[in-house]
Amino acid sequence: MVYSTEHESSHGYHGYGPGCGGKGHHKCPVCGMPHGGESGYGRETGRGHGHLAKKAVKKLLLEKVKARIDARWGDKLDEIAEELVDMAEEKMKLKKDMWKRKQAVKEHMLEIWAGEAEGEE
Repeated sequence: MVYSTEHESSHGYHGYGPGCGGKGHHKCPVCGMPHGGESGYGRETGRGHGHLAKKAVKKLLLEKVKARIDARWGDKLDEIAEELVDMAEEKMKLKKDMWKRKQAVKEHMLEIWAGEAEGEE
């Protein structure tokens, strides 16, 4: 697919150019990509042509890096992950115990206030 300077200028900046026709949704006559309108690809995302290809390359690169890291340091990372999970579980247990303690103190305070209110009457 050949892109011309006319094609680039017809889309304008982020799909807001003169070729995008205001608010109407349409397909570009040169490339067939949707443009314009409230749900137009270029206007909604602020991204033009080539975005999907860049996104795919990024995703593929990320997967390759993940595989290399796992091959090289997988065992160590598993051990670290296990420690982090244990720590998170312990933290949640401590939070739960602290919440129960706060509730007990609140209930005790309400009993104290209720006792004073009964004594005043």
